[in-house]
Amino acid sequence: MTTENTLAAAAEQLHSRSLMIDTHIDTLTHIMSRHPDFGTRLEAGHVDIPRLREGGVGAALFAIWLDDDVYDEPGSLKYVMQGIDTMRRTVDAHSDVLEIAYTGDDVERIHREGRIAVLLTIEGGNAICSDLGVLRELHRAGIRSITLTWQYATPWCDSCNDEPHGGLTALGKDIVKEMGQIGMLPDVSHISDRAFYDVLEASEAPVFASHSSCRSLQDAKRNMTDDMIVALGQADGVININFASPFIGGPDHPPFVPMLKPERSQFRDHFERIHKPDGKPGAPMDRLLDHFDLAVKLAGVDNVGIGSDYDGVSSVPIGMDDISQLPNLTRGLLERGHDEPSVTKMLGANNLRLFKETLR
Repeated sequence: MTTENTLAAAAEQLHSRSLMIDTHIDTLTHIMSRHPDFGTRLEAGHVDIPRLREGGVGAALFAIWLDDDVYDEPGSLKYVMQGIDTMRRTVDAHSDVLEIAYTGDDVERIHREGRIAVLLTIEGGNAICSDLGVLRELHRAGIRSITLTWQYATPWCDSCNDEPHGGLTALGKDIVKEMGQIGMLPDVSHISDRAFYDVLEASEAPVFASHSSCRSLQDAKRNMTDDMIVALGQADGVININFASPFIGGPDHPPFVPMLKPERSQFRDHFERIHKPDGKPGAPMDRLLDHFDLAVKLAGVDNVGIGSDYDGVSSVPIGMDDISQLPNLTRGLLERGHDEPSVTKMLGANNLRLFKETLR
C-alpha cells in the first residue's frame, strides 16, 4: 500500500470514530424557505440527512438566521419561534436519525446511539427584544446559543459593520452574563472587535466563535485578528473556522464585503439571499488548512473547531463542496502534520468539552 493510500485509510478510520461537530450551518433557512424533503439528497444547498451521514456528522448547530434588513425586534422573535417549530417538526419527521440536544451530555448520548444531535441557535441578537425575560424563555424553548449580532448593531451590541455603542452597552453586558448563568453560549462571530473584548470581560463562562476565520490570512472584518484568537484561547473558548471562500482567500476571492440594504427582487427567497452561488472556483483547500494551522498556533489545539457556514455562503473551498466532504478536511489536517488526537479535538472534541462546561 502506498503512503498516500495509507494516509487516506487512516483519515477515513479517524473520521469514522470521531465525534464530528459543525457549530454553524444555515440549513434551517433552506427548510423554512422551500420546505424540501430533508430526508432525501437535495439538488440545492449543502446539507441534508444523506449528506450529514456521508460527512460523518454527529452534531450540528442549526442557526435560525435573522435578516436584520427585514426584521425588527418583535418580528425577529416571531421568526425565531417559527424556526424552532420548523426544526422540531423536521426532527419529529426524522426521529430515527435526528434528536434535539440541550447539553453536551445529550450530544454525546445521541451520537453514541448512532443518531445526529441537533442544537438550536439564533444568528442575530434582536430576537431577545432587549429583554432578559425573553432571553430566558428562548433558553426554555431550546435555544442554546446566540450570535449576538448579524449585519447591524443591536440596541446593545456593535457588529463588525456597525459600531454606534463602542462595544457592549451595560444591557449587553447583562445579557452576556445572563447567558452564561442560564447555560447558553454567547457567539462572538459577527460582532465588532471592541464588543469581542467586552464579551470576554462580561462573561463568567467560556464563549465561542461559531463561524469565524483568521483576519491576518484574509483581511475581512468578519474574521478575527491574531490577538483576538489568542485571547479567545486563553479564555478557554473555541474558534470554529468558517469555510466561506471570501473569508478563506485565494485568487478568485478577495476579502468579503457585506451586502448592506440589498435589492430584494434579485433574490428568490431568504435562502437565495445567503446562499446564491457566485459561479467562481472555490478557494484552494490549502488556504482553508492555513486557517486551521494558524488558529491552532494562536489559540492552541484545544481551542479550534469547525463552523462551516454551509448553506449560508456563496462559495466554499474546492474539495469541500458540501457537508458530505468533511472527511477531506480530516485527511488534509493529517497531511499537514497534525496528529490523530489533535485532529479528533478539532473535529468535535473541543466543542463537546465546551458544551459540557456551558450548556444546561
